[in-house]
Amino acid sequence: MPNIGIVMLQGSREAHAQALYQASKLLKINVVIKELRTVGDLNDSDLAAVVIPGGESTTMRKVGGHEGTKILPEIYKIIRKKPFFPVLATCAGAILLADPQDGGEPLLQAKVERNAFGRQVDSFFGEVQVAGSNESANCAFIRAPRFTAVSENSGIAFLKGEPVGIREKNLIALTFHPELSETSIFHEMLLSSAISNTGGDQI
Repeated sequence: MPNIGIVMLQGSREAHAQALYQASKLLKINVVIKELRTVGDLNDSDLAAVVIPGGESTTMRKVGGHEGTKILPEIYKIIRKKPFFPVLATCAGAILLADPQDGGEPLLQAKVERNAFGRQVDSFFGEVQVAGSNESANCAFIRAPRFTAVSENSGIAFLKGEPVGIREKNLIALTFHPELSETSIFHEMLLSSAISNTGGDQI
């Protein structure tokens, strides 16, 4: 029964929890959701995977960074130490992985541009195609960032042919909000990684 942590800084945290429960039912496994607010929560939870929800990246860095709870630098440290540790990062979460601003190297090879799809009024729902399947989902792009460069063969989700979701090892980064759609396929990917975890990495 894997423990899955959700970083409780901003974003649709309850929606992510519901998507994880939906994914667990489809995969016929049980999961335990852990709310991560402090470094203590992170270190005491025996986690198999972490979700970094969206929000506003500047605010998330301030609240969860070195001057705040310090939970983000601790997560970055874990990812660098355990490169196969499963993480699902959505919207601002993808920005944080690509540009952690903690003095260390980026956690993703991909490059991300903030608010590249426009301002809040330009937010929209778009039909996202899932790579390697016939599945698609109508997903929310809210002040969405954009991948300006991705590593070869890392794309797992596409909007009109443009990569909006990538996977590098067990890091899944999406520029949209899958938790606000009817699909749980990306949360299923996370749980599958948490179960199999080819690198054996776990907190």
